[in-house]
Amino acid sequence: MDRKKELLVRVYLVFFGFIFFAMLIIGQVIKISLIEGDKWRNSAQKNVKWFSEEGERGNIYSCRGNLLATSIPQFDIYVDLATSSDKNFYDNVGLLSRDLSKHFGKDSHHWQSTFVNGRKSKKRYHKLFTNVTKAELDLLNSFPLFNLGRNRGGFISERKSRREKPFKSLCARTVGIDRVESKVGLEKAFDKFLGGDTVRVLKQRFTDELWLPVYQPTKVGRGKGADIVTTLDMRMQGVAHSELRSALQESSARAGTAVIMEVSTGAIKAMVNLSRGSDGSYYENWNHAVGTLTEPGSTFKLVSALAMLEDGVVDLNTRIDINGGRKKFYTEEMFDSDLHGIKYATFKEVFAKSSNVGMGTVAFDNYKSDWSKFYESIAELGVSQRTGVEIYGEPEPFFKNPKDKKADRANKWSGTTIPWMAHGYELKMTPLQILNVYNAVANDGRMMRPHLVTKVVKDGKAIKKFKPKTLNEQIASPSTILKAKKMLKAVAESGTAKKLKTKEISFAGKTGTTKVNYWTENKEYNASFAGYFPVDNPKYSMVVVLYDPKGEYYGAQVAGPVFRDILKRLSGIESLFQVEVETEEKVLMAQAGNGIDFKKLLSHIGVDYQSKSNARWVNMEGRNDELEIDKKTISKTKMSDLTGMGLRDAMYVLESIGMEVETEGLGQVYRQSVRPGALIKDKKIKIYLR
Repeated sequence: MDRKKELLVRVYLVFFGFIFFAMLIIGQVIKISLIEGDKWRNSAQKNVKWFSEEGERGNIYSCRGNLLATSIPQFDIYVDLATSSDKNFYDNVGLLSRDLSKHFGKDSHHWQSTFVNGRKSKKRYHKLFTNVTKAELDLLNSFPLFNLGRNRGGFISERKSRREKPFKSLCARTVGIDRVESKVGLEKAFDKFLGGDTVRVLKQRFTDELWLPVYQPTKVGRGKGADIVTTLDMRMQGVAHSELRSALQESSARAGTAVIMEVSTGAIKAMVNLSRGSDGSYYENWNHAVGTLTEPGSTFKLVSALAMLEDGVVDLNTRIDINGGRKKFYTEEMFDSDLHGIKYATFKEVFAKSSNVGMGTVAFDNYKSDWSKFYESIAELGVSQRTGVEIYGEPEPFFKNPKDKKADRANKWSGTTIPWMAHGYELKMTPLQILNVYNAVANDGRMMRPHLVTKVVKDGKAIKKFKPKTLNEQIASPSTILKAKKMLKAVAESGTAKKLKTKEISFAGKTGTTKVNYWTENKEYNASFAGYFPVDNPKYSMVVVLYDPKGEYYGAQVAGPVFRDILKRLSGIESLFQVEVETEEKVLMAQAGNGIDFKKLLSHIGVDYQSKSNARWVNMEGRNDELEIDKKTISKTKMSDLTGMGLRDAMYVLESIGMEVETEGLGQVYRQSVRPGALIKDKKIKIYLR
């Protein structure tokens, strides 16, 4: 019995001991959670908290699938020098230093002394590298010590991304800039689509300013935004860019712009904007086409002519007294650029020879009794409003209003406003706004809205499409438009642009020369040319402006040759490929080619992918925020679908089965003259790739 009682006493002691300690623990839990809860929660939030970050930004593509802007993942690398055990640290630090020296430079002694001294000084978070690639991150993860992970090896990486433009300076200002403080161009206009979904990341404070993710997401494409497909054609962009830059360098002009637009749709195929930097080179740092408002000079004569022809106050054969190219209106004297000595000329000749006096005389004689009529006739053409192009920053055209009694002295209507406005002064428009008038004439009077984007694509599907939009169904009567076309054609055939004629392609247009600071002794001019081509069936319209060229400054001598050289090169591109295939141009959201090449490239740039095949030829396509690589069937008896393939791979495939290939352009295949699936009966037939 004594033995039994002794055991019971021990059991009770242990039992009540457990109860006592349980009560203590429960008491502490209640104290910490209820009484001191706010204190500890606030303390925890000082060291660990959630951050909201924008997911991967979408891509921007050209109309042919060229990548214009994309996000490249980068990583900053840190080492926690105190987290690993002495054994792990000292067993691996020598090997780690050797590998770092081999792949990242500096001798191994430098790396080893840095780590050892840092550990002795108890320096925890040493910044090792910034902006490493995904491939470099994977390499670092394989090094001794670092391969033990974050908790045992102290290896920490922080993911970020860099916006990259594969075409560098080409259309850089149009594509725009993605930055936190301010965005510009298409990056700003379509930010709500391009911006990735917001993701929440749990971060821990390591120093006062350093917060690093508790769990590092390395997957590329997380929360990825939508892609946008533009109207820009990089072949045209490259041609326009090189020709304009050459002209700017030759004339030492301050800046210049060139815009090419598709007549029937208003789609902008190229937009070049170059400004001279302090080093004398030219950069895209301001969108002159959209944002620079100036007096257009003689290119505006088309607008004046349309208004006067539509009002019936003049016709093409009306004889005008141009007084030898010199005439006084009230107290102000007007001159033609050339004192030619001609007394009379028809209105068509006045326009072709770009007579300021002739245009001013017609406008002054017919509207001096009713100033408002001239102003209203111009407004009825639809030129006094913004074009509505997607890029932010387009100013409204400025026209003096005779009914505006509150206008200041500089902007107030006067007796000389009409003759000066008739040849492009005392008003302001942007190059794109001027071009839109010429495009409307080429389009038989229909004014389209200039636009830069055709669709928004998410996960390979178009979630929003932008169709061409008509701003004004008919800016003037068909008879007036026909007369305007005849005048523009006369400029190229017998007028100020006759020296620009080329056998490659016909064009119509108007030269322009603007004296910018005509109220001062310092001479500064803008040279311009606007028009369309070919004449009989206009496909494209174009405007070229050079700001403040040195030496020669007339539009026919400076801007006209740029217009001519661009259209000559474009005519060669357009005529090279004659085979008619599908009418709708594809935008290549998927790619095809050699599987090994794709996998090496994706690994190098740090893009995650799912491989479903190890075949030689594969398709690569984005699905649900992830790239998939799958087998592509290449047949020797049926024509394969080559769209999305690189030109080198496509030619290899076709030539390996004995077909003759003719190509146009570089990059990816987006058209083929033999449809996919067609039986190949004669392998000696020629196939055209574009």
